[in-house]
Amino acid sequence: MQENLQRKPRLAIISDTAMYLKDNIYIFEPVLREVRFFAELFCQINWLGFIHRILPPLNSKKEIPDNLKLVIVNPCGGDTYIKKIGIIFFIPYYVFKIIRLVKKSEIIHTRGPSIPALLTIFISFLYPQKKYWHKYAGNWQIRSKTLTYKLQRWLLMKKVPGKVTVSLRNNSDPPHILSFVNPCLTNEEIKANKKSGLNKNFDGKLTFCFIGRVDASKGFPALLDAIIDMNDISWIDKLHCAGTGSEREKFEIIASKYNLPIIFHGLLDRYELNKLYNSSHFIILPSQSEGFPKVLAEASSFGCIPIVPKISSIISLINENKKNGIILSDIEPQGIKKTIKTLLDKRNELSMYSANAMMNAKQFTYENYNQCIVDYILSDTE
Repeated sequence: MQENLQRKPRLAIISDTAMYLKDNIYIFEPVLREVRFFAELFCQINWLGFIHRILPPLNSKKEIPDNLKLVIVNPCGGDTYIKKIGIIFFIPYYVFKIIRLVKKSEIIHTRGPSIPALLTIFISFLYPQKKYWHKYAGNWQIRSKTLTYKLQRWLLMKKVPGKVTVSLRNNSDPPHILSFVNPCLTNEEIKANKKSGLNKNFDGKLTFCFIGRVDASKGFPALLDAIIDMNDISWIDKLHCAGTGSEREKFEIIASKYNLPIIFHGLLDRYELNKLYNSSHFIILPSQSEGFPKVLAEASSFGCIPIVPKISSIISLINENKKNGIILSDIEPQGIKKTIKTLLDKRNELSMYSANAMMNAKQFTYENYNQCIVDYILSDTE
């Protein structure tokens, strides 16, 4: 790779990715892994992200490729109206930084929905000779209620310069909208994880895991209510919960009050998450909205059977026709409860579901993703 490095294009990444400053700069690990693997396709990468001067969480890492330079900017936005209005004052600052990166790069990669990505979409019309690769990580099928997200999606549907990659395109989408799977595994990890998955036994007590923010948008309160409402949970060994949220302490108190077998781990790094996947039979995700969460593919590679909501970008890849996952009847407590109880009737099929889940995980490799970048982003063909 080194001998051809100088012939490769220069890439600018424009994002609101969280970067944490403490002695070094730490980056949200799932995104950093993705960038580290496609870094070999470029001679130089300049990555703009939001700096946070707080203690880095466990799911952040500092190992960055040699050809990557970080461009940190102060974050904007928030939950309050004052913080949202404050975005206006950050726009000139971001535009200046983004234009500098656009001018010295051959390819510009935005990661949205985000304010920096939205500004770059507008800027792309000023520099149409550049190559643009816009990644929309939200649920492409659902119209967001957030104004900037709605505007971003509307612009991307137009003939913006470059290509747009989403978890699942609609049949009616224009040809510059492409479906790209969300990568999270290497070929070597697929092989190693499968060895663990093949040893799973679904005859005894069953273990579940929940990975994500412990809040209503990810469905955790509904999941908690569903378990509380079940008459018999003696067949459930544990529910591992990896994630945090503003109400986590309240949920821990409720789980303790009802003596539920829920273990709250907080944020975990990839190594610790792999331990949970290895010991769990199912990953359950009753989210209201998603693109395609990487945790589903990661867990599937260990033979964890995904239990997922009826979200198009998810059930196009994980569904009961393929027998590689279980679909929630709905994401309310009664629907979750009903779906969980049906697992007892599927005991004889669960090993098959697990094997199919492992097979499905093979498409989520960085190697496949890099090939898609070469074929559809770096290629001169339209």
